[in-house]
Amino acid sequence: MIHNITDQDFSKEVEGSKGTALVDFWAPWCGPCRMMAPVYEKASEKFPSFKFCKINTDENQSSAQKYGISGIPCIIVFKDGKETDRILGYIPHHQFEEAVKQYA
Repeated sequence: MIHNITDQDFSKEVEGSKGTALVDFWAPWCGPCRMMAPVYEKASEKFPSFKFCKINTDENQSSAQKYGISGIPCIIVFKDGKETDRILGYIPHHQFEEAVKQYA
């Protein structure tokens, strides 16, 4: 399950949550973001213990600025509300799942 979040609920949904959360910073006009979307969706089903979130950078510029997002897609990994890693650009499904496994 993917949670669509905004600047208004980012703090509660991500920074204030326990466990591992992955946040996909994306935009609808971004080709690599559209390619990454089904990969991210499939991973969210395979790893239900993680919280998967998406935030549209066009509509939620404050969060994108706060985390210095300069290129998308950018998936930030949070552990107990703190940033621990970033995954930049499009990654094929099998490589993305391998990357996500390391956060367990």
